[in-house]
Amino acid sequence: MKAMLSPVWSVFVMMLSCIFVANAGAAEPLVLAGSGSNLSAVKQLIKGFSRVHPGIKIAEPTNIGSSGAIRAAFDGAVSIGLVSRPLRTDERGLGLAYTPFARTALVIGAHSGVVNEGISYDDLISIYRGTKTTWKNGRTIIVLTREPGDSTIDVLEQKVPGFKAVFDDSIKANRWSVLLKDDVMNQKLIATADAIGFSDMGAITSQKLNIKVLKVNGIYPSAQNVTSGAYPLFKTLSFVYRPEKITPAMKTFMAFARSAEGKKILSKNGYVPSQ
Repeated sequence: MKAMLSPVWSVFVMMLSCIFVANAGAAEPLVLAGSGSNLSAVKQLIKGFSRVHPGIKIAEPTNIGSSGAIRAAFDGAVSIGLVSRPLRTDERGLGLAYTPFARTALVIGAHSGVVNEGISYDDLISIYRGTKTTWKNGRTIIVLTREPGDSTIDVLEQKVPGFKAVFDDSIKANRWSVLLKDDVMNQKLIATADAIGFSDMGAITSQKLNIKVLKVNGIYPSAQNVTSGAYPLFKTLSFVYRPEKITPAMKTFMAFARSAEGKKILSKNGYVPSQ
């Protein structure tokens, strides 16, 4: 049985419905929404797609998170949901198709004025524990973090030994500033002296963001290092949709994202295209 929608979710569904109403009588646009980690990649793909398929309209993608994308795709509020994590156990029974199209390196980033060039897993654990408090020049580290369940946190909990425990403790202690959206985190990293936080290489490359990309355990988070496996911190970007509701326009866009031209666009912007 489908869970009752929250008031906030109901408002979002109504807003998306207005897109369809506003375009009544015109070709119905594709509506894409989801994880902020997907938006830079998808916007670049839309630019290239629109040049070769000008008759297929796509609404400006919006950030509603991976969980929001899954709910919206299931409820029919979006044509295609955009997710940056695998489907969870309770989501796998919804009957959604899940199609990866790219990977992007998870970046542990800092304000451009930070003097350190890299960070180790042990450093990250100590920073979150509150025992490592300064950069190597003695300036205080300002920690910016994401909320529990965010795809970035999921990756770090899976890949960095001990991170889950110190992250959970930091949330309980209300130790750091918690930011709820990728674009907010990026802007705070750019604007906040001595800050450390999280971004992704695709967004930094495609948007030319002035964020210092830190090496992790001595490895730079390049697309090449993600491909080779040398850099293990990355997100998989995927489309989710109801297969029984797929349209020719949806098929055409998703095929473009995985085509030679789509892969060229993704690679140019710092992503690792799916094979």
